[in-house]
Amino acid sequence: MKVYVRHDIALNINNICRSKFSNDSSRLLYENEWPNEPHVARFCVEGNQCGGCSFFAPFDTDWGLCCHKASRHYLETVFEHFSCPSVVRECWGPHSFDVDKEWHCRCGGRPFSDEKQENNKRIRRKVR
Repeated sequence: MKVYVRHDIALNINNICRSKFSNDSSRLLYENEWPNEPHVARFCVEGNQCGGCSFFAPFDTDWGLCCHKASRHYLETVFEHFSCPSVVRECWGPHSFDVDKEWHCRCGGRPFSDEKQENNKRIRRKVR
């Protein structure tokens, strides 16, 4: 059996950037307020931002990973106040990573009491 070894070490380097935009093109869109996309700028002003998107996986209070395969920023590190045409508005609390609103968080980021958590678990079991 012949084994092929690639010597191009740049082929598969996974660098996760956690404190700035991982894509300079995205950073420029944000800094220039989406100059060719006024609808995206309007989304952002109206609060349709990455931090409230169902597919935003936060690293900290400002930065996170876009996990929405339909987004042009998929797998990029983005600022929580960034936006794109594919934002799936959920809340600024926990995220469901789902487009189906039935599975979206309803708490808005507020902690549940123990009784509400148990009731929520029972509801989810019934739905599944």
